Amino acid sequence: MIMPPHSRLEETPPSRAPTRYALDFDDRFGVLALTWQQDCPPYFSPDLLSDMARELSAIQSERFGPSGALRYFVLRSGHPNIFSLGGDLAFFLRTILARDRQALLAYATQCAHLMHALHSGFQGGVTTIALVQGACTGGGFEAALACNYIVAERHARFSFPEIQLGIFPGMGALPLLARRLGQRDYEEVCHSGRSFSAEALADKGLIDVIADTGQGEQAANAWIRKRHPAFASHREMAAVRQARAPMSRADFEASLPRWVDVVLSLDQRRLAMLSLAIQKQQAESRSRCIAPAPPCPPSNHPQPG
Repeated sequence: MIMPPHSRLEETPPSRAPTRYALDFDDRFGVLALTWQQDCPPYFSPDLLSDMARELSAIQSERFGPSGALRYFVLRSGHPNIFSLGGDLAFFLRTILARDRQALLAYATQCAHLMHALHSGFQGGVTTIALVQGACTGGGFEAALACNYIVAERHARFSFPEIQLGIFPGMGALPLLARRLGQRDYEEVCHSGRSFSAEALADKGLIDVIADTGQGEQAANAWIRKRHPAFASHREMAAVRQARAPMSRADFEASLPRWVDVVLSLDQRRLAMLSLAIQKQQAESRSRCIAPAPPCPPSNHPQPG
């Protein structure tokens, strides 16, 4: 159902083949899995965001069959022991040094739109699932939280380390968490910069399924199989819960100008810390991957429409 990275149930036509992720669609259960590929860094580069924006537009345009054919969307990573290391810190530093507010705001806006698409089920009743099988930090943690459900392997770790750089999670995770957590848990998750285990976040109600290491895919498949016969009823019940604390696209965008202001105002000490964080992000990318991730090739996606 959720196929291993690099395999296919339905091959994307070569002219539209993604360069940064693989897509697998199982029409038996209506499951579309998007797997970030190992040959690109495991964080949200501007190129990855642009590719994903076009793909999500195609999903919302019913690329995968008539209305209702797509029921579940699974976001996962092909990087061993990494879900996502968050934002592209080197890009942040370049925009800060260039004082390029427009580029930084455009990047943040694409992130917020991705968050809204995941949270809203592509505005079409699709159930979105994050399958987390490793490190999930910063913007990667935000993306997982935007999904309707999180399936995490027991060894996965979650954190917002950016607070140590003087930056806050600005793409929508804060209002999402404010709606789901009490004040004490909100303060602990958002303000501390700590790393949390899957079990710790499950206790706070943020992780829905915990699987043993290496069993995440099987656990996600079992969860989908269990719900599938009564999909419409489960979707309606989930919609009622979500309607109690709705989040519009504007809600996800609300903090973006302040986030940009904070990033551009980092002082020299914080910039030095950011430079060290860049080295750590790139080293972690290399050490946790089968091979070092080279720069992403130019996208060959055509513009939609």
